[in-house]
Amino acid sequence: MDLLSEASQGSRVLAARHVVDNRVPEINNAVNTTLLCHSFSITPDTGTYFAALNTYAWVLILCGLFLFFAICILYGITLRSALSNWSDSKLNVAVVLSIYPIVAMAGFITIVVPRARIIAEAVAQESVMIAMYHLYFMILAECGGAHQLVRRSGGSQMETRVLPCCCWPCCILPRPQVHKKSLSWLRYLVLQMPICQAIIYIIILILWAEDMELYVNSFVFIQPFIAASILSGIWGMMMCIRTAEATGAKPRARFLVVQLVLVIVKVQCGIAKVLPEMFVMPCIMSLHPSVVSNMIQNVLMMVEMFLLSIWAWRLYTKPPGKVKDKVQQVVVAVLEDSTSSLEIRCKDFADEKNTADFKM
Repeated sequence: MDLLSEASQGSRVLAARHVVDNRVPEINNAVNTTLLCHSFSITPDTGTYFAALNTYAWVLILCGLFLFFAICILYGITLRSALSNWSDSKLNVAVVLSIYPIVAMAGFITIVVPRARIIAEAVAQESVMIAMYHLYFMILAECGGAHQLVRRSGGSQMETRVLPCCCWPCCILPRPQVHKKSLSWLRYLVLQMPICQAIIYIIILILWAEDMELYVNSFVFIQPFIAASILSGIWGMMMCIRTAEATGAKPRARFLVVQLVLVIVKVQCGIAKVLPEMFVMPCIMSLHPSVVSNMIQNVLMMVEMFLLSIWAWRLYTKPPGKVKDKVQQVVVAVLEDSTSSLEIRCKDFADEKNTADFKM
């Protein structure tokens, strides 16, 4: 283009290319779509995202809303039943059961707004860490408190060779006695999870806000700190569960239903991030494979939260000491039967003796 000749022709109105209503030829649409799909920005804006999904966007929104409201209704029903059985741990029960609607809400927000993925993941994972800490207090409350747990343990040793430290070189770990100080150390192991994960995710959000490439390159170096924090917290929870089970409590099912949420928000989410990088995947509906993978993962996560909410409803509608009370009642009944049988035998022996004396 000759700028001097263009200027001599008079004044002209210049506009950006995307403002001018010129249709791109059909032969170039596939090329433009491929370039847009595989551009560096793998998080499209909401307008482009909904335009690519077309009618499927409304299907995702309606199904997501239905699942979210169903999970919220289950949360209210479960909480109402659980508060009557856990009168000493009302706040802890409410926090532990709230992870299902919180994680479902985070998944729904990510489905609607893909650029909110990092923030939604941070909220979901932090809610699970806080729930783990409150679950620790629920286990102690089920055992009657820390003092009652120490008294029932009778000076026994705490099992330290549990998952994830059950193999070598963790076999050399000492086994301390169950007392208040050792339970405090377990509490600190669990408490560091929400604190450390919050600090780590603040750093991640700062890197993400500064530069996407800086966040992607730095995330590999942050992963070991995330794994060390989570594994040490799970180790503390497993030791607490083993100690509680030795006294007759049964908190493993309630821990498992929370641990599965942690696996979903960490492992499943990580797999969804890695899959598009490990395999060459085609563009779907003009969307980058990473966007489609995250969308499927969040839909699946909402379905899983609904199923886990049903399981939690079945667990928390039963009182925590129901099995233990049944065992005690059976033991009392056996003792009463044995006592009555001894009394009958003594009475028969006395009658036989009196009869023999009378004959003599």
